[in-house]
Amino acid sequence: MADAIYRDYDSVALYAQYNNRAQISEADLAAIKDDQNARSADYRANAVRKHLDEQYGDDPRERVDVFLPNNDGAPLLAFIHGGYWQWNDKEGFEFLAKELNAHGAAFANIEYTLCPGVTLAELTNQCQRAVAYLWKEAATYGYDRDRIVVSGHSAGGHLTSMMQATDWSALEDGLPSNLVAAGLPISGIYDLEPIRLTPLNDAVRLQPEDVPGLSPMFLPPLTRGPSIIAFGGFEYDEFDRQASDLAKTWAEQGVETSTLNMPGRDHFTALSALAETDHDLFAAAMKLMGLR
Repeated sequence: MADAIYRDYDSVALYAQYNNRAQISEADLAAIKDDQNARSADYRANAVRKHLDEQYGDDPRERVDVFLPNNDGAPLLAFIHGGYWQWNDKEGFEFLAKELNAHGAAFANIEYTLCPGVTLAELTNQCQRAVAYLWKEAATYGYDRDRIVVSGHSAGGHLTSMMQATDWSALEDGLPSNLVAAGLPISGIYDLEPIRLTPLNDAVRLQPEDVPGLSPMFLPPLTRGPSIIAFGGFEYDEFDRQASDLAKTWAEQGVETSTLNMPGRDHFTALSALAETDHDLFAAAMKLMGLR
């Protein structure tokens, strides 16, 4: 038997826990992505109130799309896409905006530079700049800057929790400490040590000393807003464990935190629930934004 390198997992078993693409067939994954891309392209083209590719920084990928409901003063859900910090583009996730807009919420879709083009610390700082930009420009776009909820899937779930662990007032003069009102991370990774120990780290390039400062599990939830930490019931055990451990750790620090186990959802279909108005994940987003 090979030696354990993280908890009770040897190197092969640990990678299997985080290799989400092995969870479903290539054909099924392609079908999910094709559907999401088509719905995203349709809404990107046809949404009436939108601001596309707004620059929040100097890097070409430091861009954000903002989709607005018919009403001004709406809460904002700021979304950070996944892809293990090394894959995907924001354009494939615009499908999430349609029902959120229809139910009175604004939606911002954040892009960032992929690893290995930047370090994960730099990537995290890009997302911080994006969220700060969305707070500062709220009056320009017409949503409520006091009701910014951050959400994200997979790597975006990690980045969501990093936004909640950010000391905003120290990051930039004039920013409030509670800039992020709440968080809805989906299928995230909150302790990065297992990522460092798998081939997924080839592009991310985490060093042992990087892990504590980039893992929400080891950081205080400085914004103090509530969190609903979601994951699919069919996901690998480590995703359940990571969500449960973060919820417990942050709750012990006095923050309102809960988990949402979505039965029947794997890592990839978990995200789709955010666009389904009859699903508990959509209801969770509405609740955190004060719309339900």
